[in-house]
Amino acid sequence: MSNISVNVQVESTTLTTSSDIPQEKEKEKEKEKEKEKEKEKEKILRVDEYYSSAKGLLNKIEIDIKSVKLAAVIRDIFDNVETLMLGRSDESPAISPDALFLAWDELEELEAKEKLKASPDHQLLDDLSITLAYLEKDHGTRRKQLQGLMSDGLITFELLCGLFKPHSALYTNKNTLREHQVLRFVSGTEDEDRYDQRFYKVCACLITHDGENLGWARAEFELPFFEGNLPITDLNLFPLDMHPDKESIRQELADRGRFFNALVKEPTCKWYGTTALYSKERGSGWGYKEEDWEEIKFLASKRVMIDPLAWAIHNHSYDILCRPQVLYNSRLQWVKDHDLIFCNHRVLGFSFEEKRWGAFAVSKLKEPRWNEAAFDKVIVPKGQPELIKDLMCDHQMRSETGDSENPEDDDDDDIIKGKGKGLLGLLSGNPGVGKTLTAEAVAEVLHRPLYTVSASDLGTCVGDVDEKLNQALDIICRWDSVLLIDEADVFLYRRDNNVSLERKAIVSIFLRRLEYFQGVAILTTNRMEDIDDAFMSRLHFRFEYKDLDSPTMVGIWKNFLAKEISRPGGHIKEADLEQLAKEYMC
Repeated sequence: MSNISVNVQVESTTLTTSSDIPQEKEKEKEKEKEKEKEKEKEKILRVDEYYSSAKGLLNKIEIDIKSVKLAAVIRDIFDNVETLMLGRSDESPAISPDALFLAWDELEELEAKEKLKASPDHQLLDDLSITLAYLEKDHGTRRKQLQGLMSDGLITFELLCGLFKPHSALYTNKNTLREHQVLRFVSGTEDEDRYDQRFYKVCACLITHDGENLGWARAEFELPFFEGNLPITDLNLFPLDMHPDKESIRQELADRGRFFNALVKEPTCKWYGTTALYSKERGSGWGYKEEDWEEIKFLASKRVMIDPLAWAIHNHSYDILCRPQVLYNSRLQWVKDHDLIFCNHRVLGFSFEEKRWGAFAVSKLKEPRWNEAAFDKVIVPKGQPELIKDLMCDHQMRSETGDSENPEDDDDDDIIKGKGKGLLGLLSGNPGVGKTLTAEAVAEVLHRPLYTVSASDLGTCVGDVDEKLNQALDIICRWDSVLLIDEADVFLYRRDNNVSLERKAIVSIFLRRLEYFQGVAILTTNRMEDIDDAFMSRLHFRFEYKDLDSPTMVGIWKNFLAKEISRPGGHIKEADLEQLAKEYMC
């Protein structure tokens, strides 16, 4: 029985083995096919793995693009996108798996378009087919997971690399001014800080004016690590196409970009009435790094001058407000229509009210409003406003027509060319009589901003006065504004034997600078009797304001409170003002 049993077992074993032979042959054939496919794939692209020699851990993976046609396609998809094309050579570039994953949609679109052509490129189609097959095999599961999450508006930290596509428009409003900003994607990579905290770093570019050049600049964003799923719109930076109001934002930013493009071409006076930014060095560094500076909010009201070039002249080249800086090879003469949405949300300039350089939100800049009736609020002797207006209009006309450019028609006040072309006025009187208000009215009537400096702004040292006064006069001419030098006594003091040499030098410098000044300058003083005779001879007009009496004081108050007085039910009456003036004069 044992023999029979053995025979049966042998026969059974033999039968089982013989039935598996076709399956094994099929497996062998499949393996051969896979090997052939792998060989064909390696003619198109080869996956190279690099391991750490010390720990034997996988360091990185590169995909070596062997196909010339596929390399050209990849290069076109990732044109101007950094860290995705790893290099090696033009004939055989290398790319990261994440980068090729990002190109999946574009490769599929290209394959579909090529198939529809009357004479398709079959070699290119074969290369694309092999590449797409590799992506499906190695990254198909990840793609389905990404598509599923994105359809629900969600993302995981591990899949952030698939969220940002080459050249895609990215949206953020996480800036100090809380303004919309769209940037173009450049690169993305996972990294760790010095505390081993993971984050995803995105490099993107925008169009800006850094004070010297208009062009593309790069900015970096860090997306901190998060667990689980997160709404995409909760990220500090995310694709604009994921924004619920993407179309309205595109239109708004295109209009804003067109405005930005016009603003940076030449100095432009605008009206502003909200938060702006100025910068300050922290004092902990040399000022060369971004962390050496801080942005500080301030309320900028009334008129501002938008002038990035002047900002660069009067501020530190490493100032954080002029960052990011335009790349050397990315400068522009103008912004193309399809790039308008990428223009910076802020622009550099100067606040006249705060006397401060800063950065201003482009969307908050408006056309300036001018008060044609400004002189109605100034209580001055009859005829003085008309005289000032005539002098100003005559000077403006001569400046605009450029009469002095013709030597034969030159009507300068001085025989030396370039002297005496400005308009200088002096207003004297005690504080509170209307000197500054007159200067403001002059600027309003001329539709020019008023640039105010005081003795403390210019300093009391000869070198400081010369440098700062020269800077102020240059800006006045560049911006075509009216200069008000308030309390200018120290610069106008009579030069006699009782005055120090330094004081005499300051007066001489002041006179020389004003002689060659071609704009409008108004000076105020409380000490008319001490003014140097040389300065008096250079004035085009001079008004002395007497101390206010009771009727004049009532007239000034009525001008400023006219709306309240005339308002039905108003609490202020003209009789109240008269009584207040009498009490004030006592």
